[in-house]
Amino acid sequence: MNLLNKIYFTFLFLFLFTPEYYSQDCAAELIIESDIEGVEIFINNISVGVGSTFKIKLENGDYVVTVNENSDRWDARSFTDTLHITDCNDNKLNYYFRSEVLLDTEPQNVYVFNKDSLIGFTPLLIPVDLEKVYLQKPGYLAKEILHDDIYSLQKITLDYIGEETKESFFEGTLFKVLVGSAVLLGASAAYFKLEADKKFDEYLITGDKKLLDQTNRFDVISGVTFVAMQINFGFIMYLFLID
Repeated sequence: MNLLNKIYFTFLFLFLFTPEYYSQDCAAELIIESDIEGVEIFINNISVGVGSTFKIKLENGDYVVTVNENSDRWDARSFTDTLHITDCNDNKLNYYFRSEVLLDTEPQNVYVFNKDSLIGFTPLLIPVDLEKVYLQKPGYLAKEILHDDIYSLQKITLDYIGEETKESFFEGTLFKVLVGSAVLLGASAAYFKLEADKKFDEYLITGDKKLLDQTNRFDVISGVTFVAMQINFGFIMYLFLID
């Protein structure tokens, strides 16, 4: 390979593999997000979209971004930023139109601190200019919530670190059901026993065999319900002893 060809291939290599060659057609992604719906977005005084989230590809250069609240209120808000894009770097702009935002947690009634000051308990409306808050609740892991997490409008979950408490048998639904059924069975047994005695007294007076059959039927029903009540009560005692 002669000297001329070497020089030619050297310049060709430098041209093809320099960053400028690849970056000249690149574009940066601009993401615009707001905390309300229906905001109108302008770039260099040209309307480019309406909504709470907007994405657009932009080449390197200077841009004026304006975001207007779409409202007829006299105090409708507007934001304007100047954006300088170089090297096709992506950018994200967040705009907060609300003066307050709802902070909610799972569980609720969590202490909310701004620096060292207690400002309330969740769920709580907090000012939008807070950069971060601290969440505390006995039995749960404390958590620091930064600005973007506060305004994500997502419920924040605290991790439970306390001891799991076992529900007492007497506080549970099963105990209430068993007691209720025991009372019902006892009342039913007493009712059918009274009906059996009543029919038997009538039988002694009239001698009607049908009354004796009814007496026997009521006695059987009374006996069955009484046995069921005893089983129910025995089950309650068993659960009480093992609780």
